[in-house]
Amino acid sequence: MSVYPETVEQLAVASAWLTYNGSVLLFGSHAALDGGVVDALVDRVDGRRVLVCRRDRTDPRRRLGTLTALFSTVDETEAAALPPGHRRLLAESIFRAPGAEGASAPSAEELGPAVLSLLRTLSGSTPLLLIVEAVHRLDDDTRCVLEYVAEETRGSLVRMIAVEEVPGPGGPRGYAICPSPLVIIGLGPSSGSLSPN
Repeated sequence: MSVYPETVEQLAVASAWLTYNGSVLLFGSHAALDGGVVDALVDRVDGRRVLVCRRDRTDPRRRLGTLTALFSTVDETEAAALPPGHRRLLAESIFRAPGAEGASAPSAEELGPAVLSLLRTLSGSTPLLLIVEAVHRLDDDTRCVLEYVAEETRGSLVRMIAVEEVPGPGGPRGYAICPSPLVIIGLGPSSGSLSPN
């Protein structure tokens, strides 16, 4: 990772924000978004359970694929602690075995409360950090579920590091999936901004 002076300062702000306040959204051009920045942030914020969906696991054509990747390390014991209805909805969608066909997965509106229940269960004993590395590649249903969760987990122990590629002028849209309070950090020469939301 090439670390420029502004990036070092931005990493310090981002790690402090994650520790004491809330979520971080990093955005910039493809060239500016080095995956090492996320790894450096995770290394600085310890004592949290980290759930990750890497850039290469995000496919806008695969319904709920990002959620499936994000929760791939959740084990059966943790899922067993959920209310039966929520456990069933998750089993029919994001916990479905790869390639499993059959009944259609529940709608994003049905799935939102079940994912929220899972997050509350997982963050009950330790703070939880979600990492979504390619916000610009989310499928519509995943975006809808994450927006619901972001609204419902404001000020909780659930934090997020989100990364969004913004190729040209204009800002990111990923703020809607990040639990508040949120700081938005632009990386790269054309977007050296830092703004709390």
